[in-house]
Amino acid sequence: MEYLSEIIWYLTWPILIYVGLKFVQLNLEHFKKMERLEELESLHAEGKLGK
Repeated sequence: MEYLSEIIWYLTWPILIYVGLKFVQLNLEHFKKMERLEELESLHAEGKLGK
């Protein structure tokens, strides 16, 4: 019974690392989309987008 908490602790590490990695990947995808959106907005403001 005394090893149960250690077993649970070590089994949760891969899950925590996976969730953290997915969170970072999601944020990077969102950042790329927002960066592209800002670029398109600036082109639209300058009137360089074709109609």
